[in-house]
Amino acid sequence: MHNGKNKQRGASAVGIIIILAILGVGAYIGFQYIPLFIESGTVDSVMSSIEQTNEKKPFANTGEIRNLINRQLDMNQMQELADAFTVTKYEETYTINVYYERQLNLIYEKKLIKTDKKITLN
Repeated sequence: MHNGKNKQRGASAVGIIIILAILGVGAYIGFQYIPLFIESGTVDSVMSSIEQTNEKKPFANTGEIRNLINRQLDMNQMQELADAFTVTKYEETYTINVYYERQLNLIYEKKLIKTDKKITLN
């Protein structure tokens, strides 16, 4: 005998639209942050490479450090960050500083992300 109740199976159209909207917003925000993580990883890699190279053979001048930075940025296709790096020498100590800002255009606000990293080599 047939029961008078129909069981609903699956999601409704409204439910699917809500889920897709949430996933779309998440993807949009994620696409805003991914380039920042890539840039940050590249900067960390360049700084680490500078420290490792200095441990093997200390740098003779700021030009050597600048050349290493430029080569690393070229390999990672991040040449636009070259101006963010500053190399200074005080007596026998080198200081490498990187500072840049990026603006995230999120749906509800614009957020300024600052990157400021520094290493000192003896």
